[in-house]
Amino acid sequence: MLTQDVRQTASQAEGHGGVQRVLVAFDGSPGAWAALQQAIAVAVSNRALLTIAGVVQEPRFVWAGPGAIAVPYTREGMRREIELEMRRLLAGARDEVPATVSVTTRILNGRPARVLAALAQEGGYDLVVTGPRTVGWLGRLLHRSVTHALLSRCQSSVLAVRAH
Repeated sequence: MLTQDVRQTASQAEGHGGVQRVLVAFDGSPGAWAALQQAIAVAVSNRALLTIAGVVQEPRFVWAGPGAIAVPYTREGMRREIELEMRRLLAGARDEVPATVSVTTRILNGRPARVLAALAQEGGYDLVVTGPRTVGWLGRLLHRSVTHALLSRCQSSVLAVRAH
């Protein structure tokens, strides 16, 4: 039912047959896989272009604290490892997309909501699909949800898909 609602809303809003460009935020979490499946369904039903974007963000907890912290990695080494893992995750996600869908992958650097919203704006995406992570009350207190931030930053429609 949700896919049908998305298709109908997109068709009415665009006035030209629906969603043409879909951006899915992907980090390998269960929510991201659910978002990918929904984005694929929307792309297939609208013959839309699909972009799977992953964001590489330097872990702030390692570098933001007072004083020196001894870690076995340099900042650059850690960033390379995170980027390598993201490339692997994006390759796996791309393999899930049917051959009938035109798909690209992108690796972005920076704060996830900020760089994803900028990509959505610059790329003219009609729909951004994201899978919110399940976090406890402490997580909600310490970190702003990327999904909530996208809702406030994006000018295009945002679809939040919960993992089953």
